[in-house]
Amino acid sequence: MDEFELMLEEIRNSTMETLKNSTIQIDQEKLEKFKGIISELVSIRNKYKEQLPYLRTLTEKEIVNFRYSKGGEAIHRGYYCPSPVLDLIVGGLKRGKLFKRKPDFGRYSYEYCFDSKNRLILVRGVNEFTTPNSNYNEEYLFYNCKTIIGLEFRQTGDIVAVSRCTFANNNIVKYERSICSLPQYADLYIEEYAYENNLLSEVRTFQVTPRIELYIEDKFKVEIDEDGKIIKLIGGTITNGVWEQRIFNFKK
Repeated sequence: MDEFELMLEEIRNSTMETLKNSTIQIDQEKLEKFKGIISELVSIRNKYKEQLPYLRTLTEKEIVNFRYSKGGEAIHRGYYCPSPVLDLIVGGLKRGKLFKRKPDFGRYSYEYCFDSKNRLILVRGVNEFTTPNSNYNEEYLFYNCKTIIGLEFRQTGDIVAVSRCTFANNNIVKYERSICSLPQYADLYIEEYAYENNLLSEVRTFQVTPRIELYIEDKFKVEIDEDGKIIKLIGGTITNGVWEQRIFNFKK
């Protein structure tokens, strides 16, 4: 597991231990829907699990531009994390910062590769085992109509996670990610977004652990400033229909 996965697992374990010791009403229909999404993402994982050499060859032909960032190792994809709120919901996370030019090896955390349409198609992540002559952690992105699929490979060549982002009217409306290196233990993290006047207004998140028949649901109202930046989240966990109302301020 990477830092982000370890942190999420720690949060899940702590929260779920508390939930298991209380009486939680689970919507079985919703849980079955989540299991179906996991099955879809695991199927994608199984389709590509032996395809890393092919994906490298196919993708590297399309790369025309590179960008580099430092930091952000604890959040999916670092600076280009597809979620607009994940670094805010999970306190203390940072996306990192982009460099204006390519730094020396060892001074950057991610190498981002773009195609001729300026689409992010490959993310190379540095970890403690990466050397200038060895493989990176890699995520390959595929664009299909209004969805983007991400396949995350470890340095060993194994797929460890699959993500799917869905868009409408040029806005992301759903972000799904499953840690599925062992499909029988695959979990699911989802964010769903609502918009008003084309501005983000609400986020719902779900952390799903099918092996214990449990999910955690959170809901946040979003306040945006005149520059389109998130300055406040209001909400928290929904338990048995009761919505926690915490306030998170981000305005400098």
